[in-house]
Amino acid sequence: MRPVLHAVACGFIALMTVSCAPGPLSSTWVAPGTARSQYHDLLVFGVAANPTVRRAYEDNFVSALQDIGVKAIASHTLIPDKRLRSSKAVQEAVGRSSADGVIVTYLAAEDTDPSSTGTRTHVLPSLYDRFYPYYGHVLGKVTTADYYADYRALRLETNLYDAGRATLVWSGRSDPLDPQSEETRISEVIGAVIDKLKAEGLLPP
Repeated sequence: MRPVLHAVACGFIALMTVSCAPGPLSSTWVAPGTARSQYHDLLVFGVAANPTVRRAYEDNFVSALQDIGVKAIASHTLIPDKRLRSSKAVQEAVGRSSADGVIVTYLAAEDTDPSSTGTRTHVLPSLYDRFYPYYGHVLGKVTTADYYADYRALRLETNLYDAGRATLVWSGRSDPLDPQSEETRISEVIGAVIDKLKAEGLLPP
C-alpha cells in the first residue's frame, strides 16, 4: 500500500477508537418532492481501497443502526472485495439482502480549505441520483493510487438510496476530519448521521 493510503487507513482506524468530541455534519441534502418513507432494513456499503477499512465502515454503521432497532447488514458478508467492481454482483447483493434501503459511506478527500465548517450548500452531481453509477464512480475514485495524495480536508460522505428504486433519498457530509487527530471520532459522525436520518423521518424514531 502507498504510504499516504496506509496513513489514511491507519488514521481512520484510530478515529474509530479514540474517545473524543463528536464530529458534526456540515451539509445535508434530502430528495425534494417525494413522500418520506421510513427504512427499517438497510444494507451498508463502505467504500475503501483497504478491505480492513471497508469492514470498519460497515461494521460500525451496522452496529449503530442495530442499537436503535433498525435491521442492518454489512455488504462484506454478501460480496467479497474482489467482486466489488462488478455492477451485476453488487446488484445481486442488494437483492439477496432484502433491504429496503442502501447506505454508502466513504472518506471523501477535498482540496478546499478545511477551515470551512458549519452549514454548507450541498451540491450533488447528477451521477449521485442513481445507486449503481454512483457506487462504481466512488469505488473507482477511492481506489485510484493518488486519490488521497494531496487532500486538504477529509469528510465522511454518506448517501442513503431506496433499494427498490435505486434512487438517492438523502446525502450528508461531515465537518473536516483529520486522520492524525484525536479530536473527532468517525463513530460520532455515524451517530450524527443516524440522528439526522431519524429527524428527517427516514429512520424509525
